[in-house]
Amino acid sequence: MWMSMTGYGRGEAHREEVAVTADIRSVNHRYLDVHVRCPAKFLSWETRIRGMVRESVSRGKVDVFLNVREWGKTGMTIRVNRPILSSFLAEASRVKEECGLPLDLTFRDLLGVPDLFVFAQEGADPAEEHWEIAEDAVRRALSMLRTSRREEGERLQTVIGDAAKGLHRIADRIAFLSQENKELAAVRFRDRIESLSGETGVDAARIHQEAAFLLDRLDITEECDRLRSHLAGLEALLNNPAEAVGKRFDFLVQEIFRELTTASNKSAHAGISELAVSAKTELEKIREQIQNVE
Repeated sequence: MWMSMTGYGRGEAHREEVAVTADIRSVNHRYLDVHVRCPAKFLSWETRIRGMVRESVSRGKVDVFLNVREWGKTGMTIRVNRPILSSFLAEASRVKEECGLPLDLTFRDLLGVPDLFVFAQEGADPAEEHWEIAEDAVRRALSMLRTSRREEGERLQTVIGDAAKGLHRIADRIAFLSQENKELAAVRFRDRIESLSGETGVDAARIHQEAAFLLDRLDITEECDRLRSHLAGLEALLNNPAEAVGKRFDFLVQEIFRELTTASNKSAHAGISELAVSAKTELEKIREQIQNVE
């Protein structure tokens, strides 16, 4: 099964007093890179959610956003920080006595004292209490994400498959022209050797040796064989739904590009050079698309 690294998923879960929404977005990345964003009091969820993502996704930059809505009982209460209150009143009393100032404190004055009133947790830890709901929302989002990535992966498989077929046709044409090129070169060399054989001071054996060397340099049979082998590897990956193929496909694309460059440089046939350029165009299409394959 081909999977794209680009996708989106959303999951929601709720019960009487709380609802959790999970949004997951993924894009291409060389490795798996997971980022989780939770409300402050649910930060303990981040490690668990990363583990869930790693079980579901192999590669890609994955961003997970958790939104928690609570109503009714919030699990929080406001408490007075008694040490700060005592210190504040004692210091106010001392200033009154030393400076002879009236001490007319009001509740509004107390509201302005930093950290005098603090939020405290009441009852069970909400992160633990609501984890099952959050887990359900994340699983739903991951399911939608996998579906999204699979559909995009199938589209990429079709696009890359069509480009690979074009490469097969070009490779066959290059192999045909390489043989034609070698035969034509051999005929030209033989004619040239015959014309030089009768000239004074020309070593016919040396000419034959140089001709054989030049013909060997023009031979791109090995390059064509390796090109076919790499294209067979591409076809196998295209038809293999059982494993992640992105990195292996990227490697084969690099090898095919190298063989095309070598074949083009070695051959003196203009048609082969043109075909190599066309093949590299198709290969570039594959290279661009494969960056999104898991």
